[in-house]
Amino acid sequence: MAVEKILRLLAALVALVSTAPAFLYLDLPVQVVISILLIAGFIIDQRDGRLLSPLPATLISFVFFFFYLAQMSRSNIVEPVVNMLVLLLAVRLVTEKSGRNQLQIFVLSTFILAASSLLSLSAGYLASLILLVTLVTFGLLLTSFYATDPNLRLNRIQWRSLLRTGSILPIGSLLLMLFFFLVLPRTQYPLWNFLNPQSKPVAGFSEEVNPGSLADLGSSGEPAFRAEMDEIDPQELYWRGLVLNLTDGRSWSRAKYPPIDLLLRENTTAQKQTIYNEPRTSRYLLGLDLPGDIKEIKNQRFADGVFESQQRLDKRIRFTVKSYLSGLLKLKNPQESEFYLRTPDTMTQRVTEIADEIATGEDRKAKIQAAKSFFTRQQLSYASRNLQRTETPVETFLFESKRGYCEYFASSFALLLRLAGVPARLVGGYLGGRYNQLGGYYLVDEDMAHVWVEALDDANHWQRIDPSRLAINAEAAVTGLSRSSFDWPQAAADYLENAWSRLVITYDLNTQLNLIFSTGNSLRHFRSQLPDNRNWWLSLAMVPVIIILFSKKVWKRPASQQRILKRYLAMVCHSAGLKQLPLDLGLFNLAEQSGEPLCHDFAKIFGQAVYHDEPLGKEQKNQLNSIIRQLAMINLNLTESSPPARNQRCSAEAMIDKSTRIP
Repeated sequence: MAVEKILRLLAALVALVSTAPAFLYLDLPVQVVISILLIAGFIIDQRDGRLLSPLPATLISFVFFFFYLAQMSRSNIVEPVVNMLVLLLAVRLVTEKSGRNQLQIFVLSTFILAASSLLSLSAGYLASLILLVTLVTFGLLLTSFYATDPNLRLNRIQWRSLLRTGSILPIGSLLLMLFFFLVLPRTQYPLWNFLNPQSKPVAGFSEEVNPGSLADLGSSGEPAFRAEMDEIDPQELYWRGLVLNLTDGRSWSRAKYPPIDLLLRENTTAQKQTIYNEPRTSRYLLGLDLPGDIKEIKNQRFADGVFESQQRLDKRIRFTVKSYLSGLLKLKNPQESEFYLRTPDTMTQRVTEIADEIATGEDRKAKIQAAKSFFTRQQLSYASRNLQRTETPVETFLFESKRGYCEYFASSFALLLRLAGVPARLVGGYLGGRYNQLGGYYLVDEDMAHVWVEALDDANHWQRIDPSRLAINAEAAVTGLSRSSFDWPQAAADYLENAWSRLVITYDLNTQLNLIFSTGNSLRHFRSQLPDNRNWWLSLAMVPVIIILFSKKVWKRPASQQRILKRYLAMVCHSAGLKQLPLDLGLFNLAEQSGEPLCHDFAKIFGQAVYHDEPLGKEQKNQLNSIIRQLAMINLNLTESSPPARNQRCSAEAMIDKSTRIP
C-alpha cells in the first residue's frame, strides 16, 4: 500500500473528526462549503488531481480570513474564528496534498477542535479528541516517510510494525492528558471564558412574568438540571426557584427583601437531592418545594424560601438540597401581609367587578375557593401558540381569548386574590421530571418551566395553588408530569451524558480538594485499623523487597527464541564433545564449520525470523525443536574451531547476542 494514498485518507478523516463537534455552530453557508469540499477533496485525491492551484487557494483564503476578521468584536470572537478556520481547512482539502499541505490540514484541524470546546463540551467531544490525537499521530509519522520518498510503498508486515510503534505515542499522550486533568489546579472560572462571554437566554425559566408579551411560546427541549434522588410521587415534583411579589397589573417582578417567613418543618422528613445544574444566566438555585438548606455552593437564603448563588451559574455546577415536602412557610408578622396586597392604582372595570364578587367571601379560604370557581366557570384553556399580544393581559385572558399558558393563569389568579383582599404572590420554577432508573435521577428540561401561586390562608400559612390545573385541558398544562418514562436506550444515553458532566465538566478545584481530603482520611482510617504487632509490620515491609526480587527474576527470563537458541548451542557443544564454543563464532559460521545440514537448516529458519525482527511462529518453533532433538543422535566435527577450554562449561548465553548480529 502506498504511503501517499493512506496519508490522503488520514487527512480527510482528520478534517471530518475535527469539524464534527463544531458543525452545528457553523454558519449555514460554511456548513454547505465544508460538506461539499470534504467530499470533493476525497474524490479528487482518489484521482490524483486537485481543484485549486496554490495562487487561487491563497487568494480565497485571504478573502475568508478578512471577512470573518471584520465580524469579530469583544463580545463575538469564538464563532467567527471557528467559521474562518473551517473555511481555511475546506480550501486546503481541494488543493495539492504535498507534505507541507498535509501538515497544514493537521494543524488547522487541531485548532478547530480546540476552538469548538468553547462552544460545546459534550461527551462526543472526548471521542473526537481521542480520534484526532490518534489520527494526527499516525499522520505525522507517515508524513516523515512521505518527505523521504513520496512513492514509498510498505508491505503488510511493515504496516503492522508501523502501527505497533505509532500506537505508543497516542496512548502515552492520552495517559498524560488524563494525569494532568486529574492533578492540574482549576480556576473558579475557565480562563478562556472571556472569549465567549455571551450567554444565550434560557428558554422557560425567567426572572419576570410578563404575559401578553409573546404570541408564541417556543419549546427548546434543552435540559435544565438533573436531580439525583429516590423516585417520589409525581404530584410533588414542584421545583421552587424564585418568588415574584411585585406587580403593575401586567407583569410581575421580585423585591429581594420581602417580609420574613418562618419555615415550619416539625414532623416532616427531609428529602435530599443532588442537583446538577445546566449553565444559566439566573443565579437562583432550585430545589423541591420547600427547600430548607442548600450546600456545596455559596448562597444567600432570603426570607421567602428563595436561594440565590453568590457565584455565576454560567457553567455546570453541583449542589445538594434538603427539602421538606410537607413543610410550611408562615408569615412571621401578620401585620406585614399588606406587602402582598399591593395592586395597581387603576384596573379595568370587568376585573374589578369579579374581584369585588370574590371579596364577599367570609374568610380567605372562601375567597380562594370563589376564585377557583370563577376560573372553572370561564372555561379557560391552556395554550402556547397563536396568543393575542395585548396591554391588558389579565382582562383579555379572562374574558376574551380565554387562552394562555401558566403565566396567564398564575398572574390573573394572584391579581384577583390581591384585589379581593387575599395576600398572594407568584412562584417560578419547574413542574415534573422524567426519572432515569439506571442513573437514579430526575431529568428536568426547560419545557417544564412553570409558574404557580402562593396565597396566605387564615392561619398565615402560605398555600400552594396551581391555577393551570383549572384549565379545561389541564393535562396540557402539566406535561412535565405526564412525560413518558425513559426506555433503556434513552436511559443509557442520558446516563452517559450525565456521567460526562459529573466526571469532566463539573470537575473543578473543589472536587480535587475533596478527593485529596477523602483519600487522606481513608489512609488515616486504614492506618488506624492496622495491627500493632512488630512482626506483622516487618512482614509488610518485606513485600516490596520480594516483589523487586521476583520482578528481576522474571525480567531476566529469556524470551522463547532465546531459550531455543541456548538449547541449540548447548546441544552443539554436547554433540561436538566441547565444553564451550568460541565467543566470536556466529550462527551461520557455526553451520559452515560443522558441515551438518541440520545446522544449516537451523541457521536458515532462525535467521529468517530473528534478523527480520519477527517473532518465531509455532511451526518454526516445532521445526527448530525437531532439529535439536536430531542433533542429540549425531556427532559433530567443528573443523575450524579454536581449541576449546576443556575445563569450562559451554557458554551458550554468551553467544546469543553475537550470533544474532552476524548474518
